[in-house]
Amino acid sequence: MANKIKGADGKMYKQVVPSTNRKRTLEIVFGAISLVVSLVSLASGFGLAAVADSFGGGGSYTGELMFGIILSIIAFGLIFLINKKHALVSLAIVVLGFVLLFSCGNFGIIGGFLFIITGLIALFRK
Repeated sequence: MANKIKGADGKMYKQVVPSTNRKRTLEIVFGAISLVVSLVSLASGFGLAAVADSFGGGGSYTGELMFGIILSIIAFGLIFLINKKHALVSLAIVVLGFVLLFSCGNFGIIGGFLFIITGLIALFRK
């Protein structure tokens, strides 16, 4: 945005003010890739979770995978709020990535790493 201001010498000058509403295309693309990879890896574990639950798991394995899917969707939704509170939302995405990494067994590792990378990109990109 450019505003016209009057200088000390009486001439009109353009004052250039940087825009604070940044494009976040990179974060959205990485977040979409993270969401797709996370959903595919978590959904592929439902067959194994069904077998494990039938032999005495009590539904805990299926619950873990559902928890991971919900975390992935929440982390992807937070990406669209990055322009509001940049540091807080970026840290929330990193924390959700760590929770996904450690709570969903082998099926949450790739998605967790990708969400951690997405959060770090959003945090360090000013």
